[in-house]
Amino acid sequence: MESLTSSFPALVALLAGVTFLYRVWSRPFVWNHPSPAKIHHEVIPAVTQNETHAVSKESDFPEDWLAGKGVFELERRALFSKAWVCLSHRARFSKAGDYQSIDLAGFPIVLILGKDSVVRAFHNVCRHRAYPVTKKECGSSTVLGCRYHGWSYNTYGQLIRAPHFDSVPGFDKAQNGLFAVHTFTSNSGFVFVNFETNATASSPETEVLDTFACRNRISPQSSWVSGQTLEARFNWKTALRSKQFQDVTEFEDQKASPIGALLSYLQRKPEGSSFFFPITSLFTTPSSGCWFSLSLLPLSEQKTSVRYDLYSYKKLEDEATKALLAKFTFALKEKIAEIEAEYDSYVIQKGDSMSLLSKLDPEDAETQQRILNLLKEHKQLEKARGTEVFPATREPRTNAKYEQAEQRA
Repeated sequence: MESLTSSFPALVALLAGVTFLYRVWSRPFVWNHPSPAKIHHEVIPAVTQNETHAVSKESDFPEDWLAGKGVFELERRALFSKAWVCLSHRARFSKAGDYQSIDLAGFPIVLILGKDSVVRAFHNVCRHRAYPVTKKECGSSTVLGCRYHGWSYNTYGQLIRAPHFDSVPGFDKAQNGLFAVHTFTSNSGFVFVNFETNATASSPETEVLDTFACRNRISPQSSWVSGQTLEARFNWKTALRSKQFQDVTEFEDQKASPIGALLSYLQRKPEGSSFFFPITSLFTTPSSGCWFSLSLLPLSEQKTSVRYDLYSYKKLEDEATKALLAKFTFALKEKIAEIEAEYDSYVIQKGDSMSLLSKLDPEDAETQQRILNLLKEHKQLEKARGTEVFPATREPRTNAKYEQAEQRA
């Protein structure tokens, strides 16, 4: 009994030590137990992924990223002169001669459907005095004629009439057609252009876009319903946010029954939108049988043309079409006004591009970084050559016969 009494304090101490170690070791695994580690993390927060992007933007991006004239001019040389840009869809052109004129970052072009059912792109510049061959945004004509001196071109861009030049010896019409722009139409009907003057240009990668189109019933057989171009007062990159225009296409059918509304919701695809670098987004509205394309066409460092087109893969009633267009246009104008106000508040008034960039999701920050990387690469090329490089520039012609005819014009 005495030995038991003498060892009791040691036993108590041993049990106390085991209990203490158990509490210490088990503490991280008890969900609701307060932890000193958590308190420590609140004092010194870990850097999140978004904050990492923000830090990199502050060091990599120029202060005038969203407003600089120099940045915009570099974009014209480094990006829009070399990248494949999705500008339209085959359904936009139904018969030979249907055309659409577009100004992309100071490059005016015309897309036109030839008699062979192929969409081609040309610089919207007459070869005579550089006047536009069409001033309309869209139309239909198998002959495009410059109103200055009457030079006329067919749907293949070939010169077919040149007053004062036809009788000049040595003047070759075949050498004076419209300047062609590389054009590519994907399997799902999307029309791309590339302004590089190289004789050949690799085709754009459209596998992801075509897969999205297939899942959403987008094809060359879609029908173009209507479209419009709205001018906006903001730099085009300001609107490059993946969810920026998503809510513009979220329409609800107020006349639908509860069962119909439920079926419509269940049939919605998880991927309701897609983006093709650098300026074009696609949005689907499964319940309406329609889809929209939206392109941000840079006009200057602080102005952008927002072009949208409505397409359908099923027949629409006129009233339903008008209602859908009215909803979309109203929502889009509201969204543009919202972006303009934000742009004016941060960039115009404060000269602060970085605050807008810091708000971006990682995916959108990656898009901005991709643009910046392309600009840096081109700048390095120019530095190596010791001069600015203009991949889309055409060499001026010098021809004695041409000059002779020019004096007579």
